[in-house]
Amino acid sequence: MSDTKSTGKTKEAATPSTPARRKRSRSMSQELRNQVTRLKLIEAAARVIGQYGYAGCTIARVTSRARVAHGTFYLHFESQQDLFNAILPTLGPAMLRFIGESIQGQTDITSMEKRGFEASFAYLADHPYMARVTEEAAHYAPAAYKRHIDDLVASYARSLRRIGEDPWLSRFNAAELKMLAHLLLGARIQLMKYHRQNEDADPSQSSIVDLYLKALRP
Repeated sequence: MSDTKSTGKTKEAATPSTPARRKRSRSMSQELRNQVTRLKLIEAAARVIGQYGYAGCTIARVTSRARVAHGTFYLHFESQQDLFNAILPTLGPAMLRFIGESIQGQTDITSMEKRGFEASFAYLADHPYMARVTEEAAHYAPAAYKRHIDDLVASYARSLRRIGEDPWLSRFNAAELKMLAHLLLGARIQLMKYHRQNEDADPSQSSIVDLYLKALRP
């Protein structure tokens, strides 16, 4: 008799209370909704910036684009600047991954740069707003812009080290490779900016890539 009671108590103690399970489920569900809403606001802001620039990226335009109430904005960001500071750290890594995946397996500087440059053009063709988001961040979100460029350079330098046996690269030591990454990245950025500002004129995208590669290996 006593064994039966003891078993019953043990079983009852091991069973989590239903209200506690429901509370945890609601909490996780709410956290997920918060993450989704925050991302919607960031993506909406990026698209607004692509059209109007940071100067025209008002909270009203962002919430309208994201289709959320104006007051919802302040549940996720303290201010407009707080939002600006979050855009590149949130959306920038996707571009970095896309370019990184495109150069996997390349064993020489020419093929790596060709694939990487073409991937940059391709990504911005699918996400055209990111060009203005990145460019104007230097003024409107300088700390986030610096981190973004630092991440790009670090990734670039790692890629250069992976193909370090390339004769053209063998002339550079480890410290110089990081400076070289800055140099090559800066050239790409300026050439892509030129292309955006002269889309209806020569040179074409392919000729810009060819010019870049010609300069790389004279």
